[in-house]
Amino acid sequence: MRVGQARKRDRQEGVIVAALRRVGCLVHPVSSPGFPDLVVYSPLVGVRLMEVKSPHGRLTPAQQAAVGWPVVVVRSIADAFMAVGIS
Repeated sequence: MRVGQARKRDRQEGVIVAALRRVGCLVHPVSSPGFPDLVVYSPLVGVRLMEVKSPHGRLTPAQQAAVGWPVVVVRSIADAFMAVGIS
């Protein structure tokens, strides 16, 4: 990413963030290459790192190289709720 260039956010990210906040999660969006999109704290399961992808979106090489970090790929509100222990 070039200096001053805004990182493109997935269209679903805003609705996922809003839904997680409505159920009591603390959500911090991150804009750092290779790092997951969201740091989420849920009272039920603690901290989760989430990468928001469109239904057919794929991880970038930098995201794939982030081995060792437990990152959950979410494509919907349902995926995000499952990741924080809400069924």
